[in-house]
Amino acid sequence: MKRMIWCVVVALVGLWQPASAQELFPDAEAILNPGGRDKIKPSTFNFLKVSTNARISGMGDAFTAVADGMDGAVWNPSGLTSIERVGYSLGYTKWLADSKFWSGAIVYKTDYGVVGASVVSLQFPSITETTTLEPDGTGRTVDVGDIAIGLIYAKQLTDKLSVAGTGRYIQSKLGAQTLSALSFNVSTLMHTGYRSLRLGMNMKNLGGEQEIVSQQSEMPLVFHTGLALEVYGNLGDPVSLTTAFEGAYFTDREQRWNLGGELWLHKVLALRAGYKFRYDEESWSAGVGAKGKFGDRHLQVDVSYSDFGNLFDAPLRLTLSGEF
Repeated sequence: MKRMIWCVVVALVGLWQPASAQELFPDAEAILNPGGRDKIKPSTFNFLKVSTNARISGMGDAFTAVADGMDGAVWNPSGLTSIERVGYSLGYTKWLADSKFWSGAIVYKTDYGVVGASVVSLQFPSITETTTLEPDGTGRTVDVGDIAIGLIYAKQLTDKLSVAGTGRYIQSKLGAQTLSALSFNVSTLMHTGYRSLRLGMNMKNLGGEQEIVSQQSEMPLVFHTGLALEVYGNLGDPVSLTTAFEGAYFTDREQRWNLGGELWLHKVLALRAGYKFRYDEESWSAGVGAKGKFGDRHLQVDVSYSDFGNLFDAPLRLTLSGEF
């Protein structure tokens, strides 16, 4: 028990004030970065960093350690081990500049773990083709869009620890030009044994470099680590309040923080709120959800609103999920 408490303390300290590699290993900078290159590197396939789930975004993306049920299919699939048999989710996001996200996932629980598939698609409005000789348009439209198709495997190793891995095929299209790659996600979810405290970790978008117009660009690698705890009641009680906090570490931007909460009333209605720290435009978010049980079937509907300041219209997200 003492060892578990120390692990939690170390995780909390790491979230609040993570030490840099240079502080821990003074000579690491010269070894890992001999040329003195900028640590923040350009990346591609940036649509992969967008949350397309209404419940997750309603909590300010502080969901890595919550990750229960189908809502964690993309964010932290380790939580899929709580699925009883078959789970599904469908999502729609009204994104920036009239673009739209469509997403979906389906999983099946077997004797050897949970297997499933997911898809995320970003669609843009029609874009008129222009050229140097025809600046007013050629009369043709340019087909633009992104898609990621993934295969998921999650396994509960012990009564307190679950792990998951996801492999995804990713493609971005701009007219006749396409860019494709493979990426991998690795995640864990641990119940610490102290009250309902959970520790979640997820490393997303592991992959190789891409060459775009003779410039090397990396996958948008991000590492999430977070904590979640019921500060009032327990999950399944008539009233429960979950709080979550996590750090997000990127290779193409500075470190950021997510804070969120979820209040369940009579296991039917959920109220959510979140706040993002050190983001360029995003700040607060809010959402509501409702769920019900119809025989052996579970159904849940979630809606969220995220503030993007004065530069962009606020994205709206809608998610439908269930089990049977």
